[in-house]
Amino acid sequence: MSKVALVIGAGTTGNIGHATAAKLHSEGYKVVVADIAFDHIEFTQVLTDVTNEAEVNGLLKLIKNRYGKLDLIVNSAGVNILGPIDKYSLEDFNKTIAVNLTSNYLLLQAYVRAFGKDGVYKKFIAITSDTAMIPKSSTFAYGASKAGANQFLRCVARELNKYHKDPWLVTGLALGRVMTPMDSKTIEDLVEQRNITREKAEEMLNANIPMGRGLAPEEVAEWVYFLATKGDFASGNIIRVDGGQVQG
Repeated sequence: MSKVALVIGAGTTGNIGHATAAKLHSEGYKVVVADIAFDHIEFTQVLTDVTNEAEVNGLLKLIKNRYGKLDLIVNSAGVNILGPIDKYSLEDFNKTIAVNLTSNYLLLQAYVRAFGKDGVYKKFIAITSDTAMIPKSSTFAYGASKAGANQFLRCVARELNKYHKDPWLVTGLALGRVMTPMDSKTIEDLVEQRNITREKAEEMLNANIPMGRGLAPEEVAEWVYFLATKGDFASGNIIRVDGGQVQG
């Protein structure tokens, strides 16, 4: 029977989730994609707000009823709302924490509850960020949410692998710059907030990346597939893929 994968945040063509869903589908997975909106009609789609507990539980119940198992969840839901501390709204802060951190808690909890005793090797891979490790101006909410996600994944991986009978891979990919629609939004925010050109914003984003460029979403998808198929011993780790940006 084909393996079943749930990819969160795959609603926008050209983003990490969409590229990951396409990669998994090409490798023979049955792919379910969830997001709050879709600009394409590919894969099995379920409209889901992964910051809403009832909707997450409903999503996992639907997959269990339809397929009877779930081999892999990839959570690539994410928002990055830039802004200075004195002007940043509580609404934007709470939204960032909910999408980037709380979604991992809700999804993994529902995964354990729905499939935790089925004997299948279960895998949960979250997309995090090297911003969790590098202080950057105007990104305190995003950085805090991703740092929290990294530690959440480490702690739950330890718990599941020590105290649950079924085997689990729980890990994160801490990415640097990725050339997605969200990256374009970051450039727009920089242009507006710092009164600079798009070219200058691009230069700023690449300045601290020794390789001098961002990742393509398809490259991220290859890393996800590698972890899903060969990364068992990486459970409890955060794998940094950022072109050396943490080194500066």
